[in-house]
Amino acid sequence: MYANKEAAILTQKAREGFFTARDGLRLFSRIWPAERGRGTLLLVHGFAEHSGRYARLAEDLNQAGYCLATFDLRGHGRSEGRRAHIDSFDDYLGDCRAFIEQLGDECPRPHWLLGHSMGGLIAARYRQRHGGEFVGLVLSSPFLGFAIKVPAIKALAGRALSSLWPTLAMKTGLDPTVLSHDRQVVEEYRNDPLVSDIATARWFTEVIQAQQEARKQAGSLAGPLLVLQAGDDRLSSLQTTQAFFDAYGGVDKQIQVYDGFLHEVFNENERQRPLEDLLSWLGEHTA
Repeated sequence: MYANKEAAILTQKAREGFFTARDGLRLFSRIWPAERGRGTLLLVHGFAEHSGRYARLAEDLNQAGYCLATFDLRGHGRSEGRRAHIDSFDDYLGDCRAFIEQLGDECPRPHWLLGHSMGGLIAARYRQRHGGEFVGLVLSSPFLGFAIKVPAIKALAGRALSSLWPTLAMKTGLDPTVLSHDRQVVEEYRNDPLVSDIATARWFTEVIQAQQEARKQAGSLAGPLLVLQAGDDRLSSLQTTQAFFDAYGGVDKQIQVYDGFLHEVFNENERQRPLEDLLSWLGEHTA
């Protein structure tokens, strides 16, 4: 995300450790405490990346008085688990639950749930399952639908492989240049040893099913919602995000679409815009 020296300095400020998932996997966590306890954002990162890529966002939130707590999803980063694989999307939801249950006093309330990309899908499904544990939901370019429609033959093949060979790993073919216009972000992503470039057949079908459920149950959600969506997103569907927002059951909801932004809004050249929108929204919703 940034120059190695800067990333190292910011990461050193985090309290790092491991916690145990319900099936016994050890998952790596990072917490950036803030001197002023205005609240905590619990972040769920996107597919193929890891929590360390959010050190700069954590620094910005800390300066505003907010704690950032996050962890590497199973099969990602420094967490255990087969790379980029899940048996069920519920695995992700259970990991979030386990992480939340072990948080201590260094993560003051109120708590907001923040999800980026696939983390946004996880956050939406978590709220649909567990209701009002959080005072609000923030979605950053949520992966509620594919920006490019999956060909029917590929979807059919994926379902067959998911049943016959669920752990079959395939290259994603992700081009890092679709993430951000910031060349440094792109190069660091490309050279990051903790970033993955594969996905399994079961992961593919479980994500598609989770997307369908999230969209179908959008009206069941309530509470404050902030959506920060890239306007030129090549991964997450802008139209699907807008439809989810329109169907959202709560009345306190706000969406910001950043024209020309690529997928990672907090890593774009004009990242200050979504950051200011986030901090303004948090301020309005902090008692």
